[in-house]
Amino acid sequence: MKPALATGSLWEATAEPAPNAPPLEGETHADVAVVGGGFCGLSCALHLADGGRDTVLLEAQSCGWGASGRNGGQLIPCFKDNPEDLVARHGPELGGAMADLGAGSGDLVAGLIARHDIECAFYRDGWILGVHSQAALPAIKERARQWQARGRDVRLLGRDEVAALTGCDHYVAGYLDPTGGGLNPMSLARGMAKAAQRAGARIHASSPAEKIKRAADGWRITTPRGAVSCDQIVLATGAYSGGLMPALRRSILPMQSLQIATEPLPDDIRASILPGDHVVSDTQRLLLYFRLNEEGRLVFGGRGATGGEGIKPAHLARLEATMRNYFPQIGDIPVRYHWAGQVDLTPERALRVHRPEPGIWTVIGFSGRGVAIAPAVGKALAAAVMRGNTVEFPLPVTPMRPLPFHAARRPVMAAAIGLAWLRDRLDRKDGGPPL
Repeated sequence: MKPALATGSLWEATAEPAPNAPPLEGETHADVAVVGGGFCGLSCALHLADGGRDTVLLEAQSCGWGASGRNGGQLIPCFKDNPEDLVARHGPELGGAMADLGAGSGDLVAGLIARHDIECAFYRDGWILGVHSQAALPAIKERARQWQARGRDVRLLGRDEVAALTGCDHYVAGYLDPTGGGLNPMSLARGMAKAAQRAGARIHASSPAEKIKRAADGWRITTPRGAVSCDQIVLATGAYSGGLMPALRRSILPMQSLQIATEPLPDDIRASILPGDHVVSDTQRLLLYFRLNEEGRLVFGGRGATGGEGIKPAHLARLEATMRNYFPQIGDIPVRYHWAGQVDLTPERALRVHRPEPGIWTVIGFSGRGVAIAPAVGKALAAAVMRGNTVEFPLPVTPMRPLPFHAARRPVMAAAIGLAWLRDRLDRKDGGPPL
């Protein structure tokens, strides 16, 4: 095998140019300040500005720098929870509204791309959920039943069909949602930022929010070289919440989503992998996901470290070995890129929206579904901010629940990962590939 040539992010290397978003200098005022330049914050700022609200967005790095620009680039609609589970948990009105928000999230993103002429290599040929074991199959059959009952055009795939559509033989079945797709997430983030600017939002990159405090007329957010006075605040910082609101940071379990991308595949090999241009993720507890980009590169992802920005060579080597196990036809075609972003997991793997004080909204916990779900949630947050209440808000608003002993999370997460790996192995009829 040839040595890997992996350097940097594929999405960064091929993205559209970043918007001009100078750091905040001096004092300014806005109706609403959005903190966080990922998909949720950008969508919120865009829809606030479209609604006539004077909006400032503060981003610590650059728009899309966090998980929004450093994921697998898969547009996967719907929450991970089934619609009937959401209804049972939250009631028919709120649970149904939440299911509808998730189901419509792919259409919302496609609409944003079309309406604002966002160049992001978008295609929408469907998402396949690969079922890794017979033990996982009943739950996927039930998911298909529930969504079909709500009129969604999803269907189950048999072993032979999922093998033909993916190009690998590691799945016993599949679940196909034709509304899924792929895109360059960094380009999408930058395109959303430019659309928000055209609508009137002021975006300031390299402007980390350092402190929030009450002011006589609302709130004040300070940055290294400036400050924003505002009536309302939306914190959409996800796994990068830092110390701005410590209880929020202690509510999540950051986990790296690690990706690699090969050199462009030769045409004959390209024809044997994902011939229908589907994007794929699977049902393993330590899930894998893969797709092809517009250049014919195989993009393959899985778990990385338990938080932090550094990428461990052992994780890269394991991910590459797994990719080659799944797709032996790629031979010694080298890996060209690698990158990682932090996913904001909550213990229950569910979205959390909070209003810790009047005038402040927070959202965390996209748990790996942010490409589709986060823009939809950002739009819903913008509508709630403009109304000034939670009437018709399609998501539960709950108190913050910081995790006890959060500082000791890494050894606990490492133990949980080891257990999940073992259970995935035991679930697989053939023992499965090394993960």
